[in-house]
Amino acid sequence: MEKQKLKKWAKVGVQLVIAVVAIIFVVRDIDFEAFKALVLTANFWWLFVAFVAFNASKILSAFRLNYFFRALGLNLDEVFNLKLYYLGMLYNQFLPGGIGGDGYKVYLLNKRFQAPVKGLIAATLLDRISGVVALGVLALGLGFLGSAKDLLGEYGFLLWLCLILAYPLFYLLVKYVFPTYRAVISTTNLQALGVQGLQLICAFFILKSIGVEVGYLDYLTLFLVTSVAASLPISLPGGIGIREAIFAYGYTYFMIDQTSSVALASLFFLISLISALTGIAFLDLRTTTEDA
Repeated sequence: MEKQKLKKWAKVGVQLVIAVVAIIFVVRDIDFEAFKALVLTANFWWLFVAFVAFNASKILSAFRLNYFFRALGLNLDEVFNLKLYYLGMLYNQFLPGGIGGDGYKVYLLNKRFQAPVKGLIAATLLDRISGVVALGVLALGLGFLGSAKDLLGEYGFLLWLCLILAYPLFYLLVKYVFPTYRAVISTTNLQALGVQGLQLICAFFILKSIGVEVGYLDYLTLFLVTSVAASLPISLPGGIGIREAIFAYGYTYFMIDQTSSVALASLFFLISLISALTGIAFLDLRTTTEDA
């Protein structure tokens, strides 16, 4: 047990170091005064629309996760599931390791409904994988429409290859590794695309709030790349530091503005943090579970 705790805190330490180093490099590389002015003068109403779009994505994501739970034989009330999802978002932001919310959902559902731990872990893992696949597919699609395809030159066919193979390979993974969830995978894949589409809308309105008028496709393509990176276990919850660093150094490949790119990453993190704080209202789920 002590060894597991040590490994967990070591992982958190590594994530923290990576985030701090990334933020230091970003602050040193950008015009910080211009960045601060851009963030502080962002249009509130466009940011509010971005906030709504982000939370719409999370509500749809909660519905998607419930499809996986139903395949497991766990029929959760949608309102209870949504409260649990936001509580998980809160824990993901503030518990070590970035998957604290998923771990708590598994614990709570096992204790309250005696759902099998192995199946719950598989459901939450597959939920995450389907989201990453959707991110990748949308990033590839936008890459074709923007300037990303030019970066690969004669190797541009790799974008087509990845786009064509992404979902067939994912279906094979589900068929042979997660067969319990085969019946819901088509629906959840569509929902995953909807979730990431809403997050793209969120990013678009953040760009509107800071006065960006051109290059949307390239901003959004790089935004999707940062979202994939933020989902990796090397980053702190929310991808803080990692998103900013990718934007700060990746903007040159897409011919977009560095300051606006980093502002997009920071404002998106702020919106996700404020949204996660909504989970505080559902902390009573812990008490009801202990009483159950």
